[in-house]
Amino acid sequence: MTAKLSPESIGLIFTMHAAGHSVDQIMDAAGCSYASVVRYLNNAGIVLGNKGRSRECTDEYLNMALDMRAKGKKWDDIEAHIGFCRQTFQTWIRASRAQACS
Repeated sequence: MTAKLSPESIGLIFTMHAAGHSVDQIMDAAGCSYASVVRYLNNAGIVLGNKGRSRECTDEYLNMALDMRAKGKKWDDIEAHIGFCRQTFQTWIRASRAQACS
């Protein structure tokens, strides 16, 4: 079982979110996990991200990810910059390779 956040940390989550900080910045400042920040915001009725509208992972995003990867960027940096997880990119890469071999 994890310890509950202090009232100061909880207040910091909401203050930083209102100021436009990213969840990563908030979790570092509040000393908690990404999931904790999201949970507190969700429980308060704050919907993060694209508010339920799915964003299409286009060839442009995928090619940008490949270009960044070729330049030596880490997947964490690519995910943060583009906004899709590495599994999305890797699934697309595998599908492209399989299609090229066919």
